[in-house]
Amino acid sequence: MDSLEKFTELLRDKQNLEDDQIRLCINLLTAEEILLQEKEDFLLSLATKGETADETASFINCFRELARNPELQEYSDHAIDLCGTGGDRAGSFNISTFVSFILASADVPVIKHGNRSISSKCGSADLLEAIGIPLELDIEQINESLKQLSFTFLFAPSFHPAFKHIAPVRKELARKGIITIFNVLGPLINPARPGFQVLGVYAKELVSRIGNSLKQTGIKRGSVVHGCVDNHPTITGVDELTSSGQNIVCSFGQGKGISNESWGPEKFGLEYSKVSDIKGGNLKRNLELMNLLLIDRAPKGLMSSVLMNAALAFMTIGKTNNLQEGVGLAKQLLKDGEVKKWLDRVRTFYS
Repeated sequence: MDSLEKFTELLRDKQNLEDDQIRLCINLLTAEEILLQEKEDFLLSLATKGETADETASFINCFRELARNPELQEYSDHAIDLCGTGGDRAGSFNISTFVSFILASADVPVIKHGNRSISSKCGSADLLEAIGIPLELDIEQINESLKQLSFTFLFAPSFHPAFKHIAPVRKELARKGIITIFNVLGPLINPARPGFQVLGVYAKELVSRIGNSLKQTGIKRGSVVHGCVDNHPTITGVDELTSSGQNIVCSFGQGKGISNESWGPEKFGLEYSKVSDIKGGNLKRNLELMNLLLIDRAPKGLMSSVLMNAALAFMTIGKTNNLQEGVGLAKQLLKDGEVKKWLDRVRTFYS
């Protein structure tokens, strides 16, 4: 039997791993009998070498295959996932989660995959639970939610049993401040495999690599984004589009190549704002901000950033033809109270 140490040595020699080798390594990483130190050495060596787009794609495909099937095949091909990797230390509001509410209110099917907070005070699962969406749902409830609300949530711990024997090494590496492929893998392995995705990453150097990796996994159309922040003492970037600076955007689609562009808020017909406008807080504060967004009293930069991300999502899934049209649609849904009505329907559905 191949050993994890064998592949660790290859990585230390700066050799890239093939798909079949990655799959063997994942079998070993998820095995209870393999020592934690062996797993740590492998992941550290992979991170030190630097994961290629092909290696990342192999990780994505393998963990999707190992995941529990949510049985959403009827909807997945025309659904979208919106999420961020976290890890940007910006402490921002749950922008992608709120944007998913806007899309669902426009009858765009959203299959959101996420977890509780790891790097922030309020994760997507925390906010969803607070508005009335239970995290532990059976397959029938998951399907009915998507059918009735154009939205369903897949709580990551319920769908990835293979992570059970990786959790201890992830915790140890996090304690040491070591970043590995598992810092970005979570948002990439939605077990429903939606056909569309908008993903925010915490570092600009990840944008192209993750974009190339996702393109290889069969997603019909998607974008990987990173918001750059200048002249701030602690925040250098955000895992969302923001109106506080230029945004790096890597877009791809079936039958098309990959484009890498830099977008400012003016591309959306919006103005620049300070990054502090998107700052969130604990669950109570983020619920307050959500309610302010619903009545158009949120900080200007937060509203603009929400509109930018919604516009990209609408265009990605083909609901609108361009970014400014998407901004207009998102504004109208908020102004007409459609998003608030959708939230009321959520609470009724799950009560």
